[in-house]
Amino acid sequence: MTIIQIQYFLTVCKYENFTRAAEEFHISQPAMSGAIKEIEKECGCTLFKRDKNSLKITEEGKVLRDEAALVLNQFEKMENVVTKLSLRRKYIKISFSTFSGNQIYPDLLGEFARRCPDIEIFSVEDSTDRQFELLDRHLTDLAITVRFFNDPAERARFDEIYAHYPLKRSRQCFCVHAGHPLAKEKFVTMEQIAGEKLVMLKDGFNQTAGLKNRFKKLNLDVKVIHYTSQMYTVERFIEKNAAAGFLPEEVAERNPAIVPIPYEGSEMRAVEIFWRKDHYLYKAVRDFISLAKEMYPAER
Repeated sequence: MTIIQIQYFLTVCKYENFTRAAEEFHISQPAMSGAIKEIEKECGCTLFKRDKNSLKITEEGKVLRDEAALVLNQFEKMENVVTKLSLRRKYIKISFSTFSGNQIYPDLLGEFARRCPDIEIFSVEDSTDRQFELLDRHLTDLAITVRFFNDPAERARFDEIYAHYPLKRSRQCFCVHAGHPLAKEKFVTMEQIAGEKLVMLKDGFNQTAGLKNRFKKLNLDVKVIHYTSQMYTVERFIEKNAAAGFLPEEVAERNPAIVPIPYEGSEMRAVEIFWRKDHYLYKAVRDFISLAKEMYPAER
């Protein structure tokens, strides 16, 4: 039984009403009722006697209520200790992705440093997969990136583990030099892209993996002349007309030598800040998340 289940159970005991208990936790009445049924299933007994218009705690329920209250009291004492300890933690560990995260992170970092000069931030720029690996191993507190999902079931499994907040929307575009023959196009196909010399991120990046998978499905061979781990390098190759490549639309638009062109699959994606639900969030981390929500409220 989890702490939140204990809290649900004790609140239902308090009101003897599923609806009022659900309102206190801002969840639906069926969700609260289902949570209590799960507890009853785990205990192997009925905790509440359900009549048409009333809900009464059983003798077994009273026994569990008294024990659960003791457990919750101990947990709240422990939380107070952890909170006091968290006030002493004066650093945050953040990862951000090369293509999407670094459009947002510098602005967040600058404003947070201005407001909280006593908090030190350690950051790492890496691929999306590596970012979540770092989160899972408690090596970072937060990740700023774009996450792709193959189907709703994959998204549902992900949402059980990670909390996230959308910061801004971004679109990846195929980019060429302003003097390139394709610069006048309003849209390009994967076949057209495959006909160009490309500069791409290394294979460990989700962007590259996704693009190569699409080329493979279309039986297209691509000519990648250089791999890099830095968006700066991709931009320089395109700027010098040494190759074509992929950049966030807003990055390309800031460079007059580069023209961004939408392509098949280049829809808008949300850049989000992620953290694990089961990791304790220190006060400094909570403050950073609050700042991110304040600076990027539009996607809420």
